[in-house]
Order: sequence, then structure tokens, then C-alpha cells
Amino acid sequence: MTTYAIGSVKGNYQSLLKLLEKIQFDPENDCLWFTGNLVNEGPESLAVLRFVKDLGKKAVMVLGNQELHLLALAEGFAQSAAGHTLDEILKAPDRDELLKWLRKRAFIHHDAKLNFTLVHAGIPAEWTFSQALTFAYEVESVLSQGNYRALLEQRGQDQSRWHAKLTGWKRLRFITNAYTLMKYCNGQGKLDFHASGALGTQDESLVPWYRLPDRMTANLNVIFADDANFEDVAIPGIYPLPTQGNLSALKLTETPEKISVACAA
Repeated sequence: MTTYAIGSVKGNYQSLLKLLEKIQFDPENDCLWFTGNLVNEGPESLAVLRFVKDLGKKAVMVLGNQELHLLALAEGFAQSAAGHTLDEILKAPDRDELLKWLRKRAFIHHDAKLNFTLVHAGIPAEWTFSQALTFAYEVESVLSQGNYRALLEQRGQDQSRWHAKLTGWKRLRFITNAYTLMKYCNGQGKLDFHASGALGTQDESLVPWYRLPDRMTANLNVIFADDANFEDVAIPGIYPLPTQGNLSALKLTETPEKISVACAA
């Protein structure tokens, strides 16, 4: 069995099919990992969502910011933005089934045998691996249960710094933001929600999250969606998958191989 990690599909169903054809994906024997942001921007978000859900145990998906936006939009806690392509999902006959399935997805996935860890955005430098799993579960348990609407209503970007004594919604907001929005931060780990773009185009005080010193999970092989356009990173254990222009798959072996296709226009 071969496992491939795939970057943000963003509703580009035809590009996904093209990539799966290129890697010769065998649903009987292979497994796919998705970095989140399956939906929005592209024209076929509903088709992507149904496809991944129907793969069952042959697919692993972690949540991205677009899935959380979709869930909040469905509950009336977010507004439609220009160019979003989520209406087809919200009007679909299987809408509730798809949204419930999304609410039960994780924020982090680790496979000890493969020795890879999957997230959408990143893992804060001050968290140990055990803490990363525990903190993710705090949010996952709320999102998957009956009080999930309160979590979606309380989303926001006001909490950008981790403190061990954080409680309540501030704590859950930081955990959620770290797993779905983290790109650049300052030397103390404070998240910057506005900085993006290629390395070297930000304020000198900002660094990519994975370049913070003394990162507690530096021993992990971390796969994540490269929403900031970090491009290729020559740091052991760091595997960003491009989300702009190309859709990429990473073959999870001792010497990982990246395979890409151009996204459909």
C-alpha cells in the first residue's frame, strides 16, 4: 500500500482527478491524506467533498480554514465572500450529511509507522507532540458534539499568542487558529494573520512558524498546506505542499517524492 499526501484542493476537482491519474492511485490498495481546504475557490467544491468522503478509510483529512468557514456559513455565523464557491454545497440534498462528516474530522493526524504528521497550517513551537494531540482534541470534541455552534460563533483572530493558562473560548480560538491559519509569527511565537506571500516579503520581525528556534516538535516529519507560498523548504522534516498554481502529492516513503500537476484554469 502506498500513501500520498495532497495539498489544498480548493474545489479543483478536475485537477484532483488529473493528479490521481498521474500517481496511478489505486483505491483498493492506496491511501490519500488531505491537508484540508478541500473546498472554495474552484468550481466543483461539492464534487471534491463527496469524493473524499466516499473514499472512507482510504482517505485521511485534517480541517483547514475553508472547512471551518463553510461550517460557520451554514450556521449563519459567516458571510459569503466575493468569489466563493460554496453555495452548491449549502444547497445540496446531502448537505447535512457532508457537514456532519466535516465536523468529525481532526486537526492533526500522525502515523507512527509511516513517521509522518499531517496538519493544515502548522504546530506552535512551544507545544510538545503530546500537547499538540491533546489541544487538538479539545477543539475536535467540541466541534463534533451538540454545542459545536457556539464554537463556530466564537471564531475570531483576536487570540494570536499561546499561554498555558488560557481558558475558555480564547484557548479554543488560539488552538483553532494555530492549526488552520498559522503561517508567519514573531520570535515569541505570536501569530501574524495578515502576512503571506513568498519568503523575504514580510517584516523583518516575522519568520515562518517552522523556523522558530527550540521548536518542540522538530523531530516530526510535518506535512502541511503551503498557503503562504513558502515554496521548497530545505529544512529536514518540513514538507509544505503548494496551494497556488499547482496541486501536489507527496509520496510518503523514506525518501518522499513530490508529484505535481497544474491546476485547471
